[in-house]
Amino acid sequence: MVEELVAEAFTSATTAELNGLLPEAGTERENGCPLHILQRFFTLTSGTEFDNISKLWLNARNLSRYRPVLHDQVVNQELRWCGRIEEIITQGVREQAFQCSDPWAAAVRILAVIDGISAYINTSADHRMAPLTDLARTIAEAELRLPSGTLRSS
Repeated sequence: MVEELVAEAFTSATTAELNGLLPEAGTERENGCPLHILQRFFTLTSGTEFDNISKLWLNARNLSRYRPVLHDQVVNQELRWCGRIEEIITQGVREQAFQCSDPWAAAVRILAVIDGISAYINTSADHRMAPLTDLARTIAEAELRLPSGTLRSS
């Protein structure tokens, strides 16, 4: 019973965060072009407000090694996050805002970089974050064949 509640709380929190960062198609996202959506996403994920969700992900991934129900939810949420990024990339390719031959692979790599940067949040974030602040954005620009700085908010 406790395991199910932990998994449900994780899913609820990460779903709310995902919907706040990258709204689903058919919601407010339709009003934004893919470029602006990703600019906003990288601005939000590189700020200190994103630290708490990063800590939640780190802790959930650690606990999921021992809790099968939580493990299933962590995997499900990882795939949802990748899928949402893939949708935006696919839309951007369709609108010729991005160039990308494999939106799924690009989404996975972008999220892996974000997760990797977040790994420092519980330890040496104060000493390592400055050089890493733009790394995910830089990787995304390369993945989408965008000029450097394109995914910075104006």
